[in-house]
Amino acid sequence: MDGAMRSQRARARLACRLQEEVPLRALPMNEIERALAAHPDVADAVMSVEESHDGRQFKVAFAAIHPDRLSAGKAKRLQAETDRRVTQWRRAFDQVYRHSPDSVAPSFVGWTSNFTNKPIPEAEMIDWLDCTIERIRALGARRILEVGCGVGLLVERLAPGCEVYCGTDLSPVAVHRLRAFAQSKAELRHVEFLEREATDLGGLSPQSFDAVVINSVVQYFPGIEYLHTVLEEAVKLVAPGGHIFVGDVRNLELLPVFHREVQSTKASAGATPASLERKILLSIAQERELVIDPQYFRAISESIPQISAAEIQLKRGSSYELTRYRYDAVLRVDPEAVSARGMSRGLAPQTEPWISEGRPLATDPMAAAFLQQLGMELSEALRGAILRGAIARGRDCTEPARFCRHDAGAFDRA
Repeated sequence: MDGAMRSQRARARLACRLQEEVPLRALPMNEIERALAAHPDVADAVMSVEESHDGRQFKVAFAAIHPDRLSAGKAKRLQAETDRRVTQWRRAFDQVYRHSPDSVAPSFVGWTSNFTNKPIPEAEMIDWLDCTIERIRALGARRILEVGCGVGLLVERLAPGCEVYCGTDLSPVAVHRLRAFAQSKAELRHVEFLEREATDLGGLSPQSFDAVVINSVVQYFPGIEYLHTVLEEAVKLVAPGGHIFVGDVRNLELLPVFHREVQSTKASAGATPASLERKILLSIAQERELVIDPQYFRAISESIPQISAAEIQLKRGSSYELTRYRYDAVLRVDPEAVSARGMSRGLAPQTEPWISEGRPLATDPMAAAFLQQLGMELSEALRGAILRGAIARGRDCTEPARFCRHDAGAFDRA
């Protein structure tokens, strides 16, 4: 079976962990497997027994999902999940701003480390910002459109040197605060702010910007298809020879390394290798942010021919977390390259630009969302099986078992 077919027939897996107070023999594995397999989305289920560092045993249930059901579930939930994520992001920004109601100036509020769950040190954030500003200034753009201007960290530094600067954001609170901040600074009064999501670039004049900047935003997009739509719209606004700067992109090639290091840092002293490995795999599978392989950008001219070249730049700076697992993509826009490239692509088979040799070039936040919901449904199915088993055996069903947690992963491709 070739790579494309393997990708199409990807098998989704979920893992639900339960730790029981009743003896293992009181809950036959076949009963639990049957309870999982009864769900219409599940193709197969299997149980295994693992042992904790202190010798206690617990069961782990694995469910393989029908590929067709996964695809249908994603399609059914796509719009609802997209709306939910956009709304969630808007609320997150609004909450950040409301924490400091007396200040309209940009700040690093809300930047939290995955390793410590504490704010990233301000010195590291300043270094990260300085390096980003340096890279964007190197493009020589005098007319900039910033998609997702957020708290205004780039606006404050870049706009004074621009003839035209337009920032868009989906948060009404962000737009309102930035407008107030810009009006308080003479060097920023020419800046325009628009409340809209990233795909809505209508009403802006074609080829009216030297650069479109999308910095530290794409990880919150609902999927790679959404990003692709943003880029298709953005190229129309960039003048010949201009650029699209996609900054602070999380690197799919380094995602396993990232989660391994995060989970290893947070692991308790008594964690077993098996339990740590499972947490790492589940963290990867549960990834709800958009994480992208650099190859997507390297090959993007095949699907967006106005982009004539792409340069992948490793992050610079002192912050371990903000530099080790991320990169910047600088895309050069040259509309004249469209006709020449179209001649060479005429008879070539067309494939989705986010799949390479049957391998996805990005995480699938929609699949993760669908499967996490399914994981909760399967957890309830297991709870019902335990209750029924307790009743059938004459046990006290008020305390048949305890679920200490449940983990739902996205997918591994066989």
